[in-house]
Amino acid sequence: MKFKKICMLMLAFLLLAGIPVYAAPYMSYTYDYWNVEVPSPHAYVPDKVITGLDVGVGQLKTPHDIFVDDNGHVYVLDTGNNRIIHLDSEWNLVRVISQFDNNGKTERFNVPRGIHVNSYGDIYVADRENGRIVVLDKDANLKMLVTSPAEDQPELFTSDFRFRPDKLAVDKYGTIYVISMGVYDGIMEFDEFGDFQGFQGAPTVNPTLADYIWRLISTKAQRARMKLFLPVEHSNIAVDKDGFVYATAIGGEIEEQERIRRLNTAGKDVLRRIETAPPIGDYIGNPSIFVDVVPRENGIYSILDRQRGRIFTYDANGSLLYAFGTLGDVDGAFRNPVAIAEKDGHLLVVDAIKNSVTVFRPTEYKEMIHNAVAYYDNGFYDEAAELWQKILERNSNYDLAYTGIGRALLMQGDYAGAMYNFKLANNRVEYSEAFKLYRKSVIEDYFGLILFLVAALIIYLLIITSKETEVDIAEAKAKVAATYAEVKEWEAMPKRPFKIKVRRLLRALRYSFKVIVSPFEGFWDLKHEARGNLSAALTILAGVVVTYLYMLQSTGFIFNEQNPRTLNIITEAVSILIPFFLWAGINWSLTTLMNGKGSFKDIVIASAYALVPFILINVPLTFISNYLSADEGAFYYLFLAISLIWSIGLLFFGTMVIHDYSLPGTIFVTLLILVGIGIALFIVLLFLDIIFQLFGFIQEVYNEFVFRL
Repeated sequence: MKFKKICMLMLAFLLLAGIPVYAAPYMSYTYDYWNVEVPSPHAYVPDKVITGLDVGVGQLKTPHDIFVDDNGHVYVLDTGNNRIIHLDSEWNLVRVISQFDNNGKTERFNVPRGIHVNSYGDIYVADRENGRIVVLDKDANLKMLVTSPAEDQPELFTSDFRFRPDKLAVDKYGTIYVISMGVYDGIMEFDEFGDFQGFQGAPTVNPTLADYIWRLISTKAQRARMKLFLPVEHSNIAVDKDGFVYATAIGGEIEEQERIRRLNTAGKDVLRRIETAPPIGDYIGNPSIFVDVVPRENGIYSILDRQRGRIFTYDANGSLLYAFGTLGDVDGAFRNPVAIAEKDGHLLVVDAIKNSVTVFRPTEYKEMIHNAVAYYDNGFYDEAAELWQKILERNSNYDLAYTGIGRALLMQGDYAGAMYNFKLANNRVEYSEAFKLYRKSVIEDYFGLILFLVAALIIYLLIITSKETEVDIAEAKAKVAATYAEVKEWEAMPKRPFKIKVRRLLRALRYSFKVIVSPFEGFWDLKHEARGNLSAALTILAGVVVTYLYMLQSTGFIFNEQNPRTLNIITEAVSILIPFFLWAGINWSLTTLMNGKGSFKDIVIASAYALVPFILINVPLTFISNYLSADEGAFYYLFLAISLIWSIGLLFFGTMVIHDYSLPGTIFVTLLILVGIGIALFIVLLFLDIIFQLFGFIQEVYNEFVFRL
């Protein structure tokens, strides 16, 4: 009996050994809010690799497209062999279509590059080098030929136009969307009868400034030889069940976010994009090259990237669900991926160099993600939140899971919980929406108390105001003058008590209010009447640094784009101090040579006093920002801009007053100072680079010496 069990166990191992199981040769990942790659569990793993030999049709040759029909049948476009390989849902060969009858004449494909099969089984083929679209019925009989539209509408095309359909897609109404090589006006649209209807969806051109300048200074002959600022050609298209056309485009001068678009019937791009993380593939290194797209359920779509052999899957909002794939020769990696399709949740990718189709099997992790999206879209918010929570147990760094939980809680009316999860996901847009609802509910709950406190405050202020007596202005002036004279006398004493120093500092700081509202008089008194001092200036500068750090740490989440993981208070403090002293040093160096009247001390004092508005505005503004929504951000940014413009203006007028310059002279000197700062920074960076290279050279010599011995 024991021997029988051992034999059965060995037989099971032998059977399992015959099943091809591929370890994933790639890392699956997503991007966090800061566009940093975050490893994640595998959403897909390689299942099998299918070649022409496996299905009994001989070696494939540069296949370029694949399509899965409503019955799960697979159509592989074997471009190099000018044929279509039709497989059933179990990957068994059904037929090979390499020719068709056209009114008694046998015709063949010539470099077919795109294929689509509709719900009736009709097969649409972009027969590129024959310059036509071939439409066959389900029995591979010719149904229609769509030829060059220039024959019927020559006014829409140039005299040298050649119809070379490369990719196509067909919607449920029979409308044919075609990408033709050499056509820059957009996607060509044909009706169900093959009549040309026009163009739609040309990508936006984004020529560089250098392109414009070069074109302006070029001769007429040179401009004639230049390339026009033409839209980039699309690389592939697909139609979803709702009739929207997904189109991919490759590189060039196209807007980065338009490498993938979703076009409605009017040709308008309606693809949803997250401003901070649009669906553009990889954010690191060279831009992704999208060569195909496959629409999926619930607005999800997957894009194939030829640059690194990656597959990026996004939801309807443009959030990255998962990414995987790599280049290489092992099974599960690509050498030249050109097309992608979906079959029963599996992803199929065609490789034009390996001449194969790689099948990727979904994991439980992928199923949970897609089910969570489906639950939310169908209004099952509790079930969606439960699934997102399970996903977090497998991948605690998955920002989208926190967003998913936040959305579910928001729909349930738990605004505080939604805010908490949106904050964990760094989702500021939806956090703002939850915050507005939370703020509204708090105000409604405590409206009576808030109204009572406001009324009590108003009554208190009225009582205090009514008890105030008029102050004798002359007496007050005399008292101020006497106090000022007394302070001057104390300052002249050889040894000043600590209290006098503090009083002097406070008086100098208080005078900053005069400077910021009356800059000409204020800066004059700072220099000539000694109304300010270096201690006060350094105190203000320290206040600027503290204010800046306070802003970085405490600005409301909606308006705070700082990454707390990389925030270094020393670095941030230095980023304020170095520009300040560079300004003062370069200012003194240049104005000394240009008859400037101010000393280095005068410049430091005036420059520090000029920064007082930055403190006065941004300290309360930072506090208030925690109670503003994104819709009210205009007020936040307005006051932030006022603080900066006010301080910059005071710096300018302070330079004018302490150096006794005219307005044109001050403008000229200010520009020179800015240029000088740029030169100084360049020299410092160059020096540091040389030092680092020197240390590197010494390290290499040392290592060589040690290893040689």
